[in-house]
Amino acid sequence: MTRPRLVLAAALCLACAATAATAVLLDAAQSPEPVAAEFTHPVAGWPPQPVPPVLDSADVPVSVLPSPTGTTLPDVPAEDAPSPPGNSPTATRTTAGPPATTRPATPAPVSLTVGSTVGLEAADRSGHRVRHRDYRGRLEPIRRGGGPDAAFRVRSGLADNGCVSLESVNFPGYYLRHRNFEIRLDRNDGSALFRQDSTFCAVTIRQGAALALRSENYPDHHVAADGEWLKIVRTSASRATAFVPRAPL
Repeated sequence: MTRPRLVLAAALCLACAATAATAVLLDAAQSPEPVAAEFTHPVAGWPPQPVPPVLDSADVPVSVLPSPTGTTLPDVPAEDAPSPPGNSPTATRTTAGPPATTRPATPAPVSLTVGSTVGLEAADRSGHRVRHRDYRGRLEPIRRGGGPDAAFRVRSGLADNGCVSLESVNFPGYYLRHRNFEIRLDRNDGSALFRQDSTFCAVTIRQGAALALRSENYPDHHVAADGEWLKIVRTSASRATAFVPRAPL
């Protein structure tokens, strides 16, 4: 009887062992993966701080935050590097514009200044000046040093202060006047007719480059050259003989 009991006990033990093994295997299949147990190590202070788990290098997150302000950037090649603000070519470059156009200064219009001594040169006959010879007014070529009778003092107009009268330099008291429409050199006799005949008004022509002499008492008449002779003729200032005041010779 003892031997059968031992066999039965051994069979029950094997069955129990098999059942326990099966339970262990089923429990292992349903349980989650083991997690590394947290443990602490001594640090200053209390309570002890947990030690972060060790992560695999493939699971370490990568930072995408911008670099700190103090981070030194790699050098940029010289040809691509931006220029400092103070040395920027565009900051110091002077753009050359078109050359400034300088207009020539416009000369002042010619005029007859009271108190001056002048020679009257024909604008269209170089070297030809008004002169008196044999008491007649002429337009003749005058050489330097040979024309004392071609110099006149400019006086206020004897009949009109706004005009002028021309007194001979070498014959003081004698003035150019018109008589019978001819220009003559006569002595001032003090008459009203003489004052009017010897008064001429300078009219600026040719954009100020010359002037014409208009008769004071014949406003539509101007001095004009007829060959070498000087007369007053009915014409406009632009068609009369143009004169340019010059220094006396």
